[in-house]
Amino acid sequence: MNSRRFLFGAVSAATIALASSANAAIVSDIVFMVDESGSMGNVQANLRTNIGLFASILAAGGVDARFGLVGYGSSGVAPRMLVDLTSAADFATAAAGLLTNGGTEPGYSAIAFALNEIDGQTSLFNYRTGTLKNLIIFTDEPSNGDSCSKCLTGGNSTTLADADALLTDYNALFNAVLRGSSTISSYSSLVANHSGNVYDLNGLNTTDQTVVQNFVTAFATSKLQETIDYCTANPTDPACSSNVPEPGSMALAGLGLLGLALRRKADVSKFR
Repeated sequence: MNSRRFLFGAVSAATIALASSANAAIVSDIVFMVDESGSMGNVQANLRTNIGLFASILAAGGVDARFGLVGYGSSGVAPRMLVDLTSAADFATAAAGLLTNGGTEPGYSAIAFALNEIDGQTSLFNYRTGTLKNLIIFTDEPSNGDSCSKCLTGGNSTTLADADALLTDYNALFNAVLRGSSTISSYSSLVANHSGNVYDLNGLNTTDQTVVQNFVTAFATSKLQETIDYCTANPTDPACSSNVPEPGSMALAGLGLLGLALRRKADVSKFR
């Protein structure tokens, strides 16, 4: 999968703080879509306890972010909002309500739900005007069970093409934290088409907190760079301040990323 990064390892949050610009402001609303099947307990717990670290790295790099949460795949339950776009602390509280009793994983429908596009949907995400929308899915299964009575106007299911079109319509970035080759295949085209990356779910599916914190730090650092890259390429986008950090200002962060790249260089090729 060309130019997609599969990240592990540690990058210093202090390095990112040094790289940030005091006047930078990129406005981003980020919705996490989390699989609620039985195998996702560790992932959910680690996401909940490390959202503060993730948020702090974005903030230090000049991103004004809010966080929303969709749970999907719970047995007999359609994708649902656990919390509207809010602070990291409120996100962590809401994430305690994630379930682990699902047997299907309708990820494409979850994407439509996160963009307020399921027919008859009453829980709507309150995106800020002009915000950079960023969707991130966490799952260990391909999208399945997307058939429903009210998915998108004129249809009874949400397809890969539907999800792709919606991400395009909303000019949203898309990232995926995945495990397994079939799962990666299910989402790889969305990642490639919407400026994202695939990350290894195993970095969160563990009780080793050193591994988890290293993963979250690397994940947030990559997300920060992706956001800055977007605004460098699209400086007139309303979400992007005229004070976006210059590409050279991320050089300090690159020093931290160098060690990460050297450690995991060999892993990238298996997902291309």
